[in-house]
Amino acid sequence: MISSDPVADYTPTSERHMPVYETGTDTSLANVDHMIRYAYVAPFVVGKRVLDISCGTGYGTQFIAQQGALEVVGVDVDQSAVNFASKFHAHPNATFIQSDAHYVRQLEDASFDVIVSFETIEHLPNPRKFVVELKRLLKPDGQLFLSCPNDYRVAPWISEFHLHKFRFPEFRELVLSTFGEAVFLGQHYSVSSHIVKPISPALKGVRFESYQNPLPKDFFEREYLENLSAIENADGYLAIVNVDESQLQNQTSISQSAFQFLMRLLTETLPQSDQVNQLNQELQQTRLELDRVHQLAAAAQTRIQAMESSKFWKLRATWFQLKRKLGLPTQE
Repeated sequence: MISSDPVADYTPTSERHMPVYETGTDTSLANVDHMIRYAYVAPFVVGKRVLDISCGTGYGTQFIAQQGALEVVGVDVDQSAVNFASKFHAHPNATFIQSDAHYVRQLEDASFDVIVSFETIEHLPNPRKFVVELKRLLKPDGQLFLSCPNDYRVAPWISEFHLHKFRFPEFRELVLSTFGEAVFLGQHYSVSSHIVKPISPALKGVRFESYQNPLPKDFFEREYLENLSAIENADGYLAIVNVDESQLQNQTSISQSAFQFLMRLLTETLPQSDQVNQLNQELQQTRLELDRVHQLAAAAQTRIQAMESSKFWKLRATWFQLKRKLGLPTQE
């Protein structure tokens, strides 16, 4: 039963991505990461029955339906997320159900032409059981798009909700052990600069429109690639099953909003960084002075120990005892 107030029921966390128009906060940086994957599968879903597992708040499920999918089923373990998706990402061709991803009892064997599962496998207690479930639900000639982040990379946003981390060979083995064959792509985050002709209003999309109206063919006539890591060091991996490699293309997600967000963040943090650097320098100087004091104290202690172990020092106590017995004044 769908709650009368899905917004009140659903509490946003970093576990599920929510676009800016839903949260009121700037999520443009995360949009670049998440939406490119759904945009990538768009050519493969037209006229197909598609499963989106785990669908979260449903924005990707709705997007797939908008691309011409015959039917899309979004599955998520969180009932409040399913309620939210049903309310705010409804589409005539989309339905949402609640289920554990390890076994979706409501769905029959070999019932989907295409399955997409983005950034799910790392959240699950039993990743291998999940991959086997995907094989059960996929038609024999069906296509699978399965992504996974590289949590071994250096990044400030490794999720606290991830139960597993996968290096590329581990992810590759997990997929191939169940499906036998697959093509693997890397997802890379980068900084880019563009010199472009005036962009028509049709390309200035909001919400999903910018992904529904992709850049024209040959939009980038020349590219400069300074550095791109091998797939083993990519920021994420994408496994694709039953798609010929000749059908796959490189894809770019561009967001000036994300760059502006980073610039605002740098503008706010750089002064603080300067203060931290100054404090670190002062701390280093204090440590040097403290080390010098410790060295002086150690040298003084060495001299004291040398004095106390000398013959004169040992006779000194006897001399004072003798003076006291003779009634002579002593001054120790």
